[in-house]
Amino acid sequence: MLNGKALKGAVLDSQFEKKYYMTPAGMAFARFTVQGSRFIGTISPVSTEAAVADVLDQIREKYPGATHHAYAFRIGIESLLIERSSDDGEPANSAGAPMLQVLQGHNLADTLVIGTRYFGGTRLGIGGLTRAYRDCARLSLKEARLQKKEPAKIFNFKLEYEYLGPFTRLIESLEGKIMAVDYKESVTLKVKIPVRLKAQLIAGFESICRGQGSWHHL
Repeated sequence: MLNGKALKGAVLDSQFEKKYYMTPAGMAFARFTVQGSRFIGTISPVSTEAAVADVLDQIREKYPGATHHAYAFRIGIESLLIERSSDDGEPANSAGAPMLQVLQGHNLADTLVIGTRYFGGTRLGIGGLTRAYRDCARLSLKEARLQKKEPAKIFNFKLEYEYLGPFTRLIESLEGKIMAVDYKESVTLKVKIPVRLKAQLIAGFESICRGQGSWHHL
């Protein structure tokens, strides 16, 4: 179970819908020492809070003798954005928050960063801890290969069979993806579409179905 501090479930401004965001393509690490304390920064792609918990468990098992495993993550976009951080026993806001600021500053989403510390016997103070944990995020990010992702929306479309072929071709032409299909008296499609193209998809759907279909955003 995660015990981090929930910072916000932010509603991003409409301009964010037009932007891409970055996420690591895989896990990456950075190691350094500050006044005897060993730090290990880990950055990893995640898409759910359950995935965050799984990666944290892996790191705790990998470094069982560590004193702290502070972390920060950002999952999702727009109104579904979740940001959380944990100091894991370090002084308040000296560990998780600085790492979260790095994620925010680089427009990272679906990303977890963990700062693992082996205490070296010398107290670093709030300023020293803040710099060290910020470096956990900054240096592990430097080691990561990033990939660009585009915000997307998921819709359900319900339509008659006669319109299925033209609508399927429209989805493909707009870089959409059919995630599921339910064949009953009519057809229901679960469709993922880039945010920048959602208006075109809905307008095309209405035109193809001549007002006889229905849709809603999930």
